[in-house]
Order: sequence, then C-alpha cells, then structure tokens
Amino acid sequence: MHTNTLKQLLFLALVVSTLSAAAQDIERINLKKPIRFSGSLNLQLESYWANGIPNRKQPFSWMISGTPTLTILDVPVPLSFLFSNFENRYYQPFNQYGISPRFRSLTIHAGYRNVQFSPFTLSGYRMLGGGFEFNPKKLRVGFMYGRLNKSTAIDSIQLANPLAFRTTQTYTRMAYAGKIGFGTERNYVDVSFLKGWDKAGSAAQTKADSSLAPAENMAAGLSWRLSLFKNITWQTDLGLSFYTSDIYAEKIVVDSTMHKIVRKLVNIFQPRVSSKLLTAGETSIQYQNKFFGLGLQYRRIDPEYQSMGAYFFQSDIEQFTASPSVRLLKGKLQMKASLGLQRDNLYRQKLATSKRTVGNANINYTASQVFGVNFNYTNFGITQNPLRTSPTDDLFKQVSQSLVLVPYLNFISETSVKNVQMVSSLQLLNTPVKSINASPNQKTFFGMLGYNQTWIKSQYAVNVSANYNNTNLPGGDIGSFGAGIGASLPLFNKKLMVSANGNYNSNTYNGNRNGYSFNGDLGFRIQIVKSSAVQLNFLYLKNQAKDQTLIQSFDEKTVRLGYGINF
Repeated sequence: MHTNTLKQLLFLALVVSTLSAAAQDIERINLKKPIRFSGSLNLQLESYWANGIPNRKQPFSWMISGTPTLTILDVPVPLSFLFSNFENRYYQPFNQYGISPRFRSLTIHAGYRNVQFSPFTLSGYRMLGGGFEFNPKKLRVGFMYGRLNKSTAIDSIQLANPLAFRTTQTYTRMAYAGKIGFGTERNYVDVSFLKGWDKAGSAAQTKADSSLAPAENMAAGLSWRLSLFKNITWQTDLGLSFYTSDIYAEKIVVDSTMHKIVRKLVNIFQPRVSSKLLTAGETSIQYQNKFFGLGLQYRRIDPEYQSMGAYFFQSDIEQFTASPSVRLLKGKLQMKASLGLQRDNLYRQKLATSKRTVGNANINYTASQVFGVNFNYTNFGITQNPLRTSPTDDLFKQVSQSLVLVPYLNFISETSVKNVQMVSSLQLLNTPVKSINASPNQKTFFGMLGYNQTWIKSQYAVNVSANYNNTNLPGGDIGSFGAGIGASLPLFNKKLMVSANGNYNSNTYNGNRNGYSFNGDLGFRIQIVKSSAVQLNFLYLKNQAKDQTLIQSFDEKTVRLGYGINF
C-alpha cells in the first residue's frame, strides 16, 4: 500500500466520520459551537551543570508537548505531539504526533499510535500509520497499517571510537494488523493477526554489521473473556508466531512426511532455515464474591517467542499461580496473597534448568479514619539444576525476601489535615548453595518517619522526615541517616506558589563517617491567568565523600523553566 494512498484513505475516513456525525439527530449536536478546540500545551527549557563527574544530562534541553482536541459537530478529534532535542548524533529527534478522531462506535487512528489487539500479536507497539476500530453493538473490528521502525545506520565516529555506544543497525519495518470479534468488554471472543516485514535495501550494509538481514513475521492470536455464572470469569490469550529472521536463508522443502499444519502454512508463509514456529498463551479463572476470591493462572511462552507488534516477551517460561483474597470486618481487613511456581528450559536446550518459587502476601487493615496499617511480604526463590549433559555438577540456589510495614495516622479537622507515617523495609538476599559468579548475601534495612500538615483554608503545607538506611555486604556496611524538611506557601491570593525542600544525609562506611549528601529544590509557580502558569525550579545535589573509592565527590545544578496552558 503506497503512502499517498494511505493518506487519501485516512482523509476520506475522517471526512466520512464527520459527515456521519452531521447526519445524526440534530437536537443532540451543539450547533451554537459546531467547532470547539480544547486541550493543553506545555513548554520546558532546562539548563544543567555538573562538577566532579561527567554530565549525566545535556547542558541545555527543550521540549514542547501538547494534547489538543478538535471537536467538529460533537465529534472529538484528539491529537498529541512532542518536539524536543532529546537526541545525540546517533539518534533521531523524538518528534511524534498522532490523532484518533472518534464518533460513537468508530475510531480513526492516524500518525503515531499505540494500539492493542492482542498480547501476542499487536500489543501496544508504537506505529506510524493509520487504521480504525469499529465497535457497533457487539461487533469488534480493527485494522492498522504503518511503520514500526525506521531504518538506522552506524555513524563512522562510532567505528573510530571503541568505547562509544554503538546503536544497532536496523531496516525500515512495516506491518499491518487486524482484529475481528464479537461481544462486550465483559464477554467477548476475538481473533487477531499481524503481518510484519523489513524492507530489504532500506538499511545500508557496513563492514561492522555485514550479518544484518531483513526479517518477516506472521502472528495470529485468539482471545476470549467469559463471565460464567455470577462470580466466575475465564480469560484466555493464545498466540502463534511464524518468525523468519533472515528472508534470504535457504528455503525448506515441504513434503508429505511433515505435519499437515506445516503443509498448510506454506501456502501463506514460506518456511526457511531461519524460520521458527512458536506458541504462547495464558489462561486464568477468577472467582470473586463479597468476602472471598480465588484466581488460578497458567502461562506458557516458547523460547524466543516474538512478534513484531510487541516490544518484549519473557519467553522460555512456564508458570502456575494461585491468588486467594479475603475481605473481613466489613471491608476493614483485606488480605491478598499469591503463590507461583515457575520454570524455564522448556525444550531442554540449556545446560541448566531454573525453577523459581514466587510468593507475596499483603495485609491492609483500616481500623478507622485515624489509624491504619499495611504489611507486604514477597519471596522469590530460584534453584538452578544442571542437566546430565552439563559439564558441571554445580547446584545454584538463591532466595530473595522483602518485608514492608507501613503504619499511619490521619487527623482531619475543619482547619487542617495531618498525617504521620512510618515506613520500614527489610530486604534479604541469601545464597545458601553457591556457585561461580553467585551473588553475595545482602541485607538492607530502610526506615523513615514522616509528618505532613496542610491548612485547608490557606493551603499552607509543611513536611518533616527522618530516615535511616543500611546495607550489609561482604565487603562492608554502607549506610546513611539524615532528615528532610519542606514547605509550600501560596501567596498573593494564591497567584504565586512557592515551594522548597531540602534533605541532608550523613553517609557511613563500616560504621565510620564518610561524608554527606545534600539535595534541595526551590520552586515558583506563577498563575498568569486562570488556565496558564509559569513554573521555575532550581535543583541542587551535592555529594562529599572522604573515601572516594566508593563514590566520587560531585555536585549538580539544574534550572528548569516551564510554561503550561489549558484551553
């Protein structure tokens, strides 16, 4: 499909959707304001300086972003854009824009859009192109066509500098995807597909990456969600992906000895030596009533499963999970937990198989408007067993645990709102059975006590806090303790908001003082008119260390100026 043809189709669809709106019941359309424009616009400028360390940001940056919406005869046409200089010589500017006009059951997509058809086909990948979603009554139809990636090339400066970060050379990647289904958000059945391909010749070959080859992919998905009886929900997503990493690889000759499914696939997708047929799926059943809930989930994804319409999959995994929940004392006490068993090496292609036990529990008790407490516990255990063909008999085990306790007090009156909160966290990493490159045992404790108060009428606010942190490692203990204070003051009839925050920590190593860290910010927000404001922020970070083998002494300064308007 040519680009000009795509633009014409999108323009025609937009005109048709607008004319369709005009043909509707005229009493429901706001004829006094047939065209309305609303949304927001933001501008930000930032300067940055660093001493003692290399710059972690650009010395000067700018960004313009907005989310305007044009409404024609009550048909909203939302747009979005972002322009900035967030790039270096190896990257292209992050300038993206898109629109999704919508009227009743029809939505048109044009520009940069994130569309979700299925977790295993088109799953929110940012595409530059166009399409539509049409949902009249219980029919669910969607289609997208466009560019997934733009071709990139390696800069010659990268080749000259062996320490330079080298980007991956890529082809221009195109795709089209569709979905058809029946039902509602509560009960539906959907079938989706995606066809993606790299445009051969869109990326120039270099000696540095002569192995680069164009790829192609066809993926299909089946999804359903069914509400069974009154309290049971069954949801499933299945995916099948035929992925060829090199379209120039040798073709595979299909004969009668192969499976009939493979023989049928040849009619729509040519298998090659570099082709893989992969599957993925997850299914869950959830029971929920007023007091009790139970969820059971099964998930399995083949090794190296991928779809050009998704960013990332945790592949080579099989997992069973059970998730019970309880509500007691008229909802004041809520308890949730989950326990999962996970393994990899599904096709026994690795030298070792990893088995994990994943569990967590959360208890939330709200005794009254004044007092409440939240407790959370997580446990991640992994055991790695070598196969019989492995050259080593080493067994690796590791257990990671985390405990978080947060009691709090709230005091609400006609004049002010006060909050006292304590956060305590303990994280443990144990390796009871060690092997080569095993992580050492670690223990980290963090504690914080904070107080916040806001005066309702004046909107004055203050906060104070104290914190303590210590990490125990085989090489020594690293810790810090300190305090913070902050305030915000509305002035001149709330036209000017002034805020300031500061935090000081004394750092320690093996119980001895090792300098300090300070960070602070000062902010001004000036409301020009009711819908627009200017914001100015000054940020400062300083770290002073006695033993600079652990961390360097440095300081950073940032000045940020912003303007925002809602219309």
